[in-house]
Amino acid sequence: MADKIDIEEAERHLDGLDVQFMAGMEKVQAGDIDAGAEVFRRILQAEPRLAEPRIELARILMETSQFKEAEAEIREAIRILENGGQWIDALTEPQVLSVGYGILAEILRVLAESDDVVFGDPDTWRNIVDEAHAAFRKARELDPDNAHADYWAGGFDVDGGDAASSVSDDA
Repeated sequence: MADKIDIEEAERHLDGLDVQFMAGMEKVQAGDIDAGAEVFRRILQAEPRLAEPRIELARILMETSQFKEAEAEIREAIRILENGGQWIDALTEPQVLSVGYGILAEILRVLAESDDVVFGDPDTWRNIVDEAHAAFRKARELDPDNAHADYWAGGFDVDGGDAASSVSDDA
C-alpha cells in the first residue's frame, strides 16, 4: 500500500497536464501557434519526460522554420518513445513513433534542401538525405497507414542512390 501512495505522490505533478496539453492543441488549431508553443513548453518544464508535447512543439518549430530546434525536440521525443515513454493513448505506440519519425524525416528533408546544405559539403548533404529517407521508411514500417511517410519513403531519394557519385563528379 505504501508503494501505491508513493507513486501517486510522485506523479502528482502530472495532474492537469493532460488538460493543458489539450488546451495547447486547441490554441494551435485556432491558429495561435505562439500560445500553443508556450503551453507545450510549460508542460515540458513540469515534466520533461513527455514525448507528445515535444512532438507538437517540434511541429510548431518546423512550421516556423526553426529547423535545428525542431530537430532537437523531435529526436528527444523519439528517444523517450523508444524507451516506453508514451503518455497519451489515443494512438498506438507504433503510430505515435511513426509520427515522430515522420516529423524528423520532414525536418531533415527540408534541411537537405537548404542552401547551406545543398552548396556545402556533398557528404553532409548525402548523409542528411540518407537519414531522412531512412526515417521516412521507419515511419512507414511503424505505421503502414502513414500516407505521408509512405509517399516520401519511396520518392524522396529520386536519384536511386546515385547522387553521391554524380555530386562528386560535379564537384
